[in-house]
Amino acid sequence: MTAIILALAVVALTVYGVERNHRRQPGPGSRLAGSTNTEDRDLSRVTADVRASAAHAPAARAAHRGEVTPLRSMRPARSA
Repeated sequence: MTAIILALAVVALTVYGVERNHRRQPGPGSRLAGSTNTEDRDLSRVTADVRASAAHAPAARAAHRGEVTPLRSMRPARSA
């Protein structure tokens, strides 16, 4: 019986502490620390890469038109 009362007291104190801490938090929710007005460099880098790739792709396709390249060599494997 004593163990149950002690367990309930621990649970009640834990709930009280969590609720008290929750009420002391400012604002409607958690906010990230730091500023959010930074430039996304990944977006500009990816956009530049896609533009460069699109400008290069037609010339590369025209230069290799009609050529068939094997995926791997057709030579037999060397024996040791």
